[in-house]
Amino acid sequence: MANLLGDWNFLQSWWWKPYLEPLAGLAWFAGVIALGALLFFALTGSARLSEYRLAVPPPKEPDVPADEAAIVEFMESFFPEVSEEEILRMERTLDDVMKEEVHPEAAREIEARGIAIRLLTLPLPETARAAGSYPAAAWLPRLNAIEIYGSILKRECGGEIDRCREKMSESLLREIVRALGANEAKIRDSGPWPLSSF
Repeated sequence: MANLLGDWNFLQSWWWKPYLEPLAGLAWFAGVIALGALLFFALTGSARLSEYRLAVPPPKEPDVPADEAAIVEFMESFFPEVSEEEILRMERTLDDVMKEEVHPEAAREIEARGIAIRLLTLPLPETARAAGSYPAAAWLPRLNAIEIYGSILKRECGGEIDRCREKMSESLLREIVRALGANEAKIRDSGPWPLSSF
């Protein structure tokens, strides 16, 4: 039979070996691609894309210009708009931070000093110019107020208002420290409040 087939004897290794090696290489390459795809879907199944986006720092903001009109124009184009619904959600978050993360005596001291805590969309140009940046929050002694800026927080939180609590807490507590001249650890502490804290 082998003599009859001659050069067409498919049972001879020299016939099928040149085809088998490229096919084996292709199967190995496809396996690597499939493994990469499985790892990708496993990761994205346990973490949302927004979490990867938040891990990447946003581009650095440019220097604050001297002209007030230029500051306003930049802020309105650079920072995202905040809807009324988002403002309401941020106000509820701000209330939660005050109740849950600020020592009750510090909260009473803020009230006794008449320090207002306000949530605004953007800082005034003079505030940005005085800070030399576009802060998420600011303590303004001349107004006796701490201001939180929703648009700046929204940008720093990757556009997701629901993820802003940690940043809002950090910003608010930093400004309370500046307003009261107290230690941040003490303002967060839930233990006894020493009379000499202020």
